Amino acid sequence: MTTIENNEQYERAVARVEQLLPLVDETTPRTDSNSIELERLSGLVADYSEEHFSIG
Repeated sequence: MTTIENNEQYERAVARVEQLLPLVDETTPRTDSNSIELERLSGLVADYSEEHFSIG
């Protein structure tokens, strides 16, 4: 996934981020597949949130 295009994708991405959070911490290598996925999805979620849910 390179962008989140709708609310359904957003909800799935948020759910996946929530699944990944307990698996990744500050000791997890940046090359770990969960860490990479979390970083990418978090960025996509943040971008979508900023565009569609920003206040002001």
